[in-house]
Amino acid sequence: MQQDYEARTQALEKRLEQLEAATVSTNRSPTNATAATTNPPPTVAQVYQDFANQQFGRDLESSEWAMAPVQTRPLKERVEQILNNYMDIGGYFRAGYGRDEQGGPQPAFQAPGAFAKYRLGNEAVEDLELPFGKNWYAPELFNPDAAVRPDGTPTGPIAHTQVRLAFYQPYASSGSSSDFQTSLPEAWAAVGNVFAAQPSLKFWGGNRFYRRQDIYIDDFFFYNMSGAGGGFEDLELPFGKVALAWIGNGTQSGIYSSDIAALPDPDNVAGFSKQSLDLSLYDVPVLWGKAEFAIVGALENSGKDALDQQAPDSSGVAFTFLHTHEHFLSEDGFNRISLQFGTGAAKTFTSGYETETFTNGTFIIPDNTSSWRFRVTENFIAQPWEHVSISPAFVYQYTDYHNALGNRQWVSGGVRPIYHFNNYFSLAFEGGVDYVKDTGADLSGALYKFSLAPQVSLGNQFLSRPVIRAYVTYATWSKSFEGLVGGNDYANDTSGWTWGIQMESWW
Repeated sequence: MQQDYEARTQALEKRLEQLEAATVSTNRSPTNATAATTNPPPTVAQVYQDFANQQFGRDLESSEWAMAPVQTRPLKERVEQILNNYMDIGGYFRAGYGRDEQGGPQPAFQAPGAFAKYRLGNEAVEDLELPFGKNWYAPELFNPDAAVRPDGTPTGPIAHTQVRLAFYQPYASSGSSSDFQTSLPEAWAAVGNVFAAQPSLKFWGGNRFYRRQDIYIDDFFFYNMSGAGGGFEDLELPFGKVALAWIGNGTQSGIYSSDIAALPDPDNVAGFSKQSLDLSLYDVPVLWGKAEFAIVGALENSGKDALDQQAPDSSGVAFTFLHTHEHFLSEDGFNRISLQFGTGAAKTFTSGYETETFTNGTFIIPDNTSSWRFRVTENFIAQPWEHVSISPAFVYQYTDYHNALGNRQWVSGGVRPIYHFNNYFSLAFEGGVDYVKDTGADLSGALYKFSLAPQVSLGNQFLSRPVIRAYVTYATWSKSFEGLVGGNDYANDTSGWTWGIQMESWW
C-alpha cells in the first residue's frame, strides 16, 4: 500500500508539472493556434465537475459571499489538483483568550432579552466547524450517446454528500474539557440533473444548514431553517427559483407553565417535536437586486413527562421577504434588508424552539398559537474607499407572547468600520447598542458596547481571513440590568472592561 501511495503521489506531481508547463506555454503563446494546441477542450469529466461545483455552491451567509471570489485563486486551484475527485474540506475556526478587569476569564456582554450581541471583542468562546463534502457524477450512466447537451450541461446525474463536525468551548473552561461540546449539525446528500428540462433541480435529504441568512457583525441568523428532513431546491421558473422542504426538530425540556412562579423542573423532562414546511421563491429579479419570498407553516407538539404532563400543542405560519443588492457601494459589497411576520410555532423564523432562561436553567417556551412576532433587519458590508471598509446593522423586533411573558421589544443598532493601512494591517472599531423593553419581566433598559481591535489579516477587505486581532472592549448598561449582564464578576456593576487576543479563519 505504501509503494502504491508513493507511486500515485509521484504520478500526481508529474502531472502537475505538465499542467504548469502547459499554462506557462499558453501564457507566452504568440498565436491563437498555439493556444488551442496547449489548451484542449475540457473533457466530459471536467464538464461534470464544473457543473457539480456550480450547482452545489452556497452563497447565502456573509462568510460564503466573502469566500466566493477566492474560490478560483491559484492556491485553491493547486489544492484541487491534488484533492480533485476525492473530498472538499472547508472550515471555520475562532479561538483565543480574554479576561476581565475583575480577574476572571472574559464574559460576553449581552442585553437580557436581546437575541444577539455585537461580536467584535465580545465572543468568549472557541468555535470550530469542519465540513467534509464530496461531489459525485456519472458521465455515462443514463445516456451513453450524448454526454453533453447542446447548451453545455451534462446529461448524467450529479450528487453531493456532506458531513459537518462542530466543536465548542467557552473561555471559562479553556484549561479543561468540562464544558467541551461536540455536535453533528450536518449529514446530508443531494442528487441533481435528473431532468433534462431542469438541470439545476436538486433533491436532498438528511440533516443540513438550510436557508440561513445572517447579520455578520452580531452573528444573528434572522432566518434559519436548518434541521433534518428533505425536499427539493433550485426548480427554475421564468421569474426565479423555487425550493420546498419538510424540516423536523426534536429535543427535551422541562415543561414550562404560563405561571412564572412555577418554574420548570430540569430533572423531569418531556420530548418536544416540531415540523415545518418551508416554501421559498428566490433569485427573483427586482429593482436594485434580487428578492426572496418565503412562507413557513409549523406544528409543535409535546410528549409526556414522568408526571404524565404535556405542554400544549401549537401551530403557526410565518412570512419572510428578503432583498439583496449585490455590488453595493463597492464591487464586493452587498446589502440585505428583510421583513418578517410570524405566528405561533412559526414565529421563531427557524426550525427550532423559543427558549427562556430562569434561575434553574434554560427551557423551551411552548408557543401560544395566538402569539406573534414582527421583525425588520437591515445590514450591508462594503468597501466604499480604498482604505475603509464598513458594516452597519439594524434590527427591530416586537413579540407578543400572549401569555405571562407579555410583550417584548428589541431594538439594535451598530456599526463596524475598519481602516486598512495596507494589505495586512488594519484597525477595527465596533460600537453597538441593544434596547429591550420586556413587560412580562417589568424590565427595560439598554446596553452599549464599544471595541477597538488592531488586526493582521491576509488581505485588505472587511472579511479577509485569516485574521489575528488584539482587542479591548468596554460595555455599560442600565441600572435595571444590574445582575443580568456579565455573570458573577459584574453582578453588582453597570459597566465593565474585557481584553484579549483572537484569531478567526475560514476557507
